Amino acid sequence: MKKENVLVVVLIALAIAGGIIYNRSESSAPVIQVAVASEASAKTSEKTNLAMIGTAIGWQDYTPGMATAAKGSKSVFLYFHAPWCTYCRKLKQTTFKDKKILAYLAKNFVSIQVNTDKHKELSNEWKVKGLPTLWFLEPDGTKINSIPGYLDAAQLLLVLKYIHTKNYDKMSFQEFMKQG
Repeated sequence: MKKENVLVVVLIALAIAGGIIYNRSESSAPVIQVAVASEASAKTSEKTNLAMIGTAIGWQDYTPGMATAAKGSKSVFLYFHAPWCTYCRKLKQTTFKDKKILAYLAKNFVSIQVNTDKHKELSNEWKVKGLPTLWFLEPDGTKINSIPGYLDAAQLLLVLKYIHTKNYDKMSFQEFMKQG
């Protein structure tokens, strides 16, 4: 057999073996069990959990999220998305990882996400025509306004402040932006 043919066979075998190993590791993710051995390690674990707060949006499902909002005084940030949506993925990878966005949402909003592929009836009810769609609601579920499409962190933070401070009752968004 020629050297080139042997090399091709070896490369194909490596690719197949790599694919098998990769797929096997995804489908059988290991279960990690942690036991607290002492009071000191329990305190360390608590500090770690507190440090992790603010690294992701505390998304709720629609029904429990709306119930949480109705009981409290926080406005609702309602996010419609789908796994295949390019700008939804971009929002998750950029805007929704921004520390200022995470902190502002956690403090001032009940954040609800709806996968439109799984909950078509909700998408129809909210008249979602494109993705992503961001809705802002009063705590009682009264619609304030929606924004279709992608927003970067700075843009979304301005909108969140506008909604949270209830300036939408007093002025247009353009006037709010001019106030800086």
